[in-house]
Amino acid sequence: MLAAGWTRIEQEQHLMGRAGFVGDEIGSAVIGARLVRDIMRLCFLMEKRYAPYPKWFGTAFQKLHCAPLISKNLESSLAAISWEVRQQCLKPAYETIARMHNKLHITDPLNETTRSFHERQFIVMSMGAFSEAILQKIEDPQAEPLPQSRESALSTNLATALIYSAIGPGDR
Repeated sequence: MLAAGWTRIEQEQHLMGRAGFVGDEIGSAVIGARLVRDIMRLCFLMEKRYAPYPKWFGTAFQKLHCAPLISKNLESSLAAISWEVRQQCLKPAYETIARMHNKLHITDPLNETTRSFHERQFIVMSMGAFSEAILQKIEDPQAEPLPQSRESALSTNLATALIYSAIGPGDR
């Protein structure tokens, strides 16, 4: 589940800035909100706490040990009116969850710093490295066929591709 959470953030983190850069601030805000939710879910997993249904999600999050370190950044990201501010708020949140991961000692220490996305102005972190490192540590052969997404058997991108291939090109 941890590996799937890191993968989900990896797949979307660059899209928030890219959507805003082309003038789609609503799209950027939606992606940013999903990133906040995914960061919060990772925090629940890393602290081995149950993430309740949406009504109590934020309340329960505030009880996590990491909440004082990360809540203000997440709240500021949600309140941001531009993608530039939003990504500046998420930068320390990414670094905080990376430090949290490293303190678990479930993998070798991984890079905790953000970087630019292909030398562009979008701030990202190599979240895929976290997923890969976690998956490499799994030794149980029965875990190998398990789906890697924590919300369903398929990631959003894969599910969309499968749906489009199933309905055919003329039915889209």
